[in-house]
Amino acid sequence: MFKKMISITGTYQDNLYTDERGYGFWEPEMAKVTSITDHERALKSGGWVKRDLLEETDTAGRDVIIFKIAVPEFGTYSVDLKVGISKKNIENMSVFTSRRNMLDNRISIEPGGCYQRTFCVNVTPYIPALSSIPCDDRSIFVSFTGKGISKELFDGNSISFEITGARRDLPVIWVGGDSTVTDQHAGFPYYPFGSCCGWAQTLSRYIEGAAVCNLSHSGLTSNCFRDDGHYDIMTKRILPGDVVILQFGHNDQKRRNLKAFKGYTDNLKRYVREIRELGAEVILCSPISRIPLRDQDGNSYSLLKEYRDAVWGLAQELDATFVDLHDLTFDKWIVFGENAKDYFNPGDVTHTNEYGGVLIADLFMNELRNMEESKNPLKGFDNGLSFPFYSADSDVKALPKEEPEPDIFSIPMPYVDIKDYPAMDELQAAFEACLMDPCVMYLHPYAVMPRAQLLMILFKALRINGKRPYSGRFEDLSFDEWDSGYMDTLWEENLIDPDTIHSEGDKLFFRPDAPLSYDELDSILIRFLEPDREKRNIPIKKCRKKAKDLGIDIKVPRPSTPINERYDIAEGSNISRAEVYIYLKRFIDIAKDIKERNITFEA
Repeated sequence: MFKKMISITGTYQDNLYTDERGYGFWEPEMAKVTSITDHERALKSGGWVKRDLLEETDTAGRDVIIFKIAVPEFGTYSVDLKVGISKKNIENMSVFTSRRNMLDNRISIEPGGCYQRTFCVNVTPYIPALSSIPCDDRSIFVSFTGKGISKELFDGNSISFEITGARRDLPVIWVGGDSTVTDQHAGFPYYPFGSCCGWAQTLSRYIEGAAVCNLSHSGLTSNCFRDDGHYDIMTKRILPGDVVILQFGHNDQKRRNLKAFKGYTDNLKRYVREIRELGAEVILCSPISRIPLRDQDGNSYSLLKEYRDAVWGLAQELDATFVDLHDLTFDKWIVFGENAKDYFNPGDVTHTNEYGGVLIADLFMNELRNMEESKNPLKGFDNGLSFPFYSADSDVKALPKEEPEPDIFSIPMPYVDIKDYPAMDELQAAFEACLMDPCVMYLHPYAVMPRAQLLMILFKALRINGKRPYSGRFEDLSFDEWDSGYMDTLWEENLIDPDTIHSEGDKLFFRPDAPLSYDELDSILIRFLEPDREKRNIPIKKCRKKAKDLGIDIKVPRPSTPINERYDIAEGSNISRAEVYIYLKRFIDIAKDIKERNITFEA
C-alpha cells in the first residue's frame, strides 16, 4: 500500500516543486496545456482556471493555492490534512479536493491555530468535457481559498498531507448526472457568486469514511451517461458497499425518445438493476427545478414535473431510496421569489452558482436524515455536521469583467461516429455555428430527426424565441413538454404549412415524433425568408424548388452497408440529423447574404 507523508514549509516560489512528493503552485504548471478549452485546463489543475480580468480590481482574499500530489495507481486514498497557521488570521477559508469538490467552507483560523481534516479521495480515469478520451492523470488535488490565503501562506506556516492507499476497504459514493450535478470548474480570483457549481461537488462536506466520485457531465441524458463511457468507468470499479446517486432529466426532456414514463424510466430501471447486481445501493433523485415559470394566471410551474413524477413512481416500484430534489428546490425558489436568481449563475435559470450548489446538497442530506435509517444508504458515512445557511448575500454579486472563455465550438468536432462522413467540412462549419451539442460523443449523423426535436435547433439558427406557457394548440404536445415552447411561435408566425399538420375535426396534431422530411424543413425555411407573415402561405412544392435554387438543399450519400445505429436511419424523403445541421448552416449564410444585399424575396 502506498503511504507517504508530505510536509511543505518555507517561502513560496512560483511553481514550487517538491520532487515526486507533490507541489504547490500559483498559476498551475499543469494548466499550461495545448487544449483550447478551459475544461481540460481545469481538469489538470484541480478544477481551477485563471480569470483574465479586463479591469483593475481589488482581489484580496480571492487567491487560490493548489496542491497536486502524484499517486501510483487508481483507487481510493485516505488523506490526513493539517494546516498550521503561525502569523495571521485566516478567514472564510474554503477547502477543495479532486475536481474542486468542496470539503469545508467558512473556516477561520487564528494565529497559532491549526486546521485538520481527514477525507477520502477516489482517483479514477475521467473523460473531459468536449472529448472522448479519458484523462488518466493519477493525482490528488487539494486547494484553498479565503482571506489570508496567498503566497505568504507558505512563509513560516506548515501544510502536511499524509496519504495512504489505494485502499479497497474505503467505500465510494458514485454520482451520475448532468450539468446541475457535475463538478464544475471555477476561475481564480475566486468569486462564489459567479462560479458554476453542481450540487454533488459540495457533498463531501458531509462525508467521512468514504470518497465521493462524481462522474456526472454537462449535457448528459440517461442514455449518454452509458453510451459515452462514463458509466463504464464506474461499473468497472464499483464494489459491494458502495452507493450510487443518479439524477437525470434536464437533457432527457429535450430528446423525443427519452420521455418521462418511457425511455427515461427504462434507462433508470436498468441502471438500478445493474448497480444492485454489483452489490451497491442506489439513491434516485428527481431533477432539480429550474427557476419556476409563470402561467397566464400567475401560477408557478416547472417543465420537469413529469420527470419528477416518473422517477418517484420508479423508486416506489423498485423500493429504491428517493430524494425529491425537484419539489424541494421548486418550493425553495418560490419562497425566495426574486432572490432565487442569486443562487444561479448570472443570467441563468438552470445552473446554480456555489451558493445554490451548497444549498441543494444541504437539502439532499437533510432529506436523507429525515428518512428511516434503512432507507438512508449514506447513514454510515454521514459526519453529522450541520452547516449554517450559506447566503448569497455573504459576498459581492458585482463581478469584474473578464475575458470570455475560449470558444468551445472552435475545436474539432468531438463525435466518435462521424469518421469518413462525406460532407465533413460542412458539418464542421455547422458545428462552429453553434448548431450542435458539443457535450456528447455521438451525433447519430444518419439517423432520422423527429419533427419536434428539430425546433430547438431551428430556433437557434433563426434567432427567434419560443413562448411560454404553451396554448395547447396541438393535441399531441403537452403543456410542460420542452418542445411545446416553440409551437405557438411557429404557428403564429405562419412558418408551418397546414398540410404537415394532421387534423381530426377541430383537433390538430403536430406529429412531433414523426421523421422530419426534406420538404417540411424547406417549407419552414423558405417561409421564414418572406418577411411578411401574411404572405408566407407558400406551397410546399414551391418551397422545395426555391430551396434548390438557393443552394440550401443537400443530400449526403448514405452508407451502402449497415451501420451500428441505435435510432432509425433516415431513408427516402426523410432528412438525416447531420443533413439538418448542414441545411441550417447553409440557410444562415444565404439569409445573411440576402439581408446584406437588400434583396427582396419573392417565392
